[in-house]
Amino acid sequence: MLAVTTHSNHTHHMKPQEKKKAVIGIPIGLVLFGAGLYLSIRELIPIPLRLLMALGGIGIYIWGCLALAKAKGYSSAIVLTVVLGVLFPAVVLLALDDKNKNYERRR
Repeated sequence: MLAVTTHSNHTHHMKPQEKKKAVIGIPIGLVLFGAGLYLSIRELIPIPLRLLMALGGIGIYIWGCLALAKAKGYSSAIVLTVVLGVLFPAVVLLALDDKNKNYERRR
């Protein structure tokens, strides 16, 4: 008995452009935010730089979460859950199913 399986090369789980933005934005944003908090607690740099790092980190993180929502086929409104906690949108988006399972990349 011979089993034949076909595998489509056109099926992707996320939009590649948006996935790339998410993979860059979420970790870099979290690292910048965390570094800003750490440096604030330790008082190692001036206050304006601390704020710039923390707020810039949150901005980049939210940008990454927006890209992840778009890559998985969800509304960007889901990122508003950031008010419930910084990690909340990323955790929710990673837990949700990918609505773009049959997305075909343009060649």
